[in-house]
Amino acid sequence: MSSPDFEALAKDDSLLIELTHGVWLMDNHKWALLAWERHRAQAKDSPYALIHADFHWDGVDDFACSEEARQQLVGADLTQLEAMTLVDEFIRYDSFIAPAVRRGTVSDMHFFCFQDDGGDEGIAGDVCAQFGVSQTFHSSAESLAAAITARPLILDLCLDLFNRSQGWEDGDLWADDEVLQFLDTISRHIKKAVLVTISISFGYSGTAEDSRRLAALVVPRILEMRS
Repeated sequence: MSSPDFEALAKDDSLLIELTHGVWLMDNHKWALLAWERHRAQAKDSPYALIHADFHWDGVDDFACSEEARQQLVGADLTQLEAMTLVDEFIRYDSFIAPAVRRGTVSDMHFFCFQDDGGDEGIAGDVCAQFGVSQTFHSSAESLAAAITARPLILDLCLDLFNRSQGWEDGDLWADDEVLQFLDTISRHIKKAVLVTISISFGYSGTAEDSRRLAALVVPRILEMRS
């Protein structure tokens, strides 16, 4: 197990580390897709159910505007997918789930998000229909905990879920016991998941100190649950 120095964490768009088998930590959430695909290439157990717990839906489909990019996405191997993610054009911090739908990586999705700015919830319905993917929206931790996932599960968590204020580098964090209670409530999914991806999201998860504190609280608890 590779345990990060939480006090040394800082905004880093290239951060992607496997903390232990099946648990990945990143800053920019876009790298979740590459982590999912790396697991998929080794385990060959896709498609997956996906739980996305995040303040934001992250449902943007940047590939919708380019047939050439869509063809490149579908045919990309891991090296090519990493290169596409580095470019930060079609796979970005809020547009990494739709590519997983387009690649056939996920079959059903469960969202627990608070974003309410008039935009679409989850992934566009026509994309879900095209690829035969279902999505369910949960309004409480208890509803999410009760979600039935028949496929192998990916649990995707962004630490900005625990920040009520979404002003840039503005923190109004949940109390520590509220954060831990949420993790306890969904512990069945944390333990069951074949893969857990955790995004720090510096800037969205409060001040830099807020982000480090959340990481130091959440990551060890998840690792403990999965040990």
